Amino acid sequence: MKEFKCGTVSIIGKPNTGKSTLINALTGKKISAVSDKPNTTRNKILGVYNSEDCQIIFLDTPGIQKSSKFLNRIMVQSSYQAIGESDIVLVIVDGSRKSTFNTDEIASKIVDKKPVIAINKIDLIKKSKILSILNVLTDQFPIAESFVPISALEEEGLDILIEEFKKALPVGEKILPEDMVTDQPEKFYISEIIREKIFNTFYQEVPYRTAVVIEDIVDKRNNSSIQAYIIVENTHHKQIVIGKNGSMIKKIGIESRADIENFLSCKVFLDLRVKIDPTWLKTKEKAFNYSSI
Repeated sequence: MKEFKCGTVSIIGKPNTGKSTLINALTGKKISAVSDKPNTTRNKILGVYNSEDCQIIFLDTPGIQKSSKFLNRIMVQSSYQAIGESDIVLVIVDGSRKSTFNTDEIASKIVDKKPVIAINKIDLIKKSKILSILNVLTDQFPIAESFVPISALEEEGLDILIEEFKKALPVGEKILPEDMVTDQPEKFYISEIIREKIFNTFYQEVPYRTAVVIEDIVDKRNNSSIQAYIIVENTHHKQIVIGKNGSMIKKIGIESRADIENFLSCKVFLDLRVKIDPTWLKTKEKAFNYSSI
């Protein structure tokens, strides 16, 4: 009888390398907000992969970067904490951007681990360049268990990645129920959907200065009524989010409702409003709890 493997994998890397896209692809569920802007992920997010011979519990972490900003510093601390909590560390590198190859800081934090290195976005680079990228990363991660070229967006190379995890995972029984895809509550899913639309709609500092609170969900026959707030720091940002004649918040609401209906498998009435809280980015509790209420 084949051994059953079970354990945890923390996904770490620089901002905008495709960590959230990867965890969504591996679990088959939109667990984490995805945007082409860096630092979309704020919370460690548990995702679960189940098969006949293994259960893999993923931690998706905020992008690692140097920053003096309060929220970014707390996010990086969260990422490094996830390293100690996992059996395997998956370092994801954006193969299409040379700036993400400088991973010395990450390498120094995982000296006691045997990481798996994923070179992501190979759909955007010439196959002939993959070998040179591997040579660079081999020098930076001499202790790496393996190097796997992947495309999280195109779901290319993910089977190979799973097999590499299986090799390194400990033998053990399932930790979580088979039908469990994440430990996050329904409200968190919905807030992530709305937050993703905010990131994809606005530019510069606005997406990073907003949070989402799901105030209430009322389920009725074949439909749900949701009260949600977008939290901003000041009147200026509130005006931007609302837009001229309410055009921007209407756009966010329409796009969010479509994804929420797909997630909940029912019709949704979404009452989306904007609220000012000038202190929300100044404390760790508010900065991380607002989006998960």
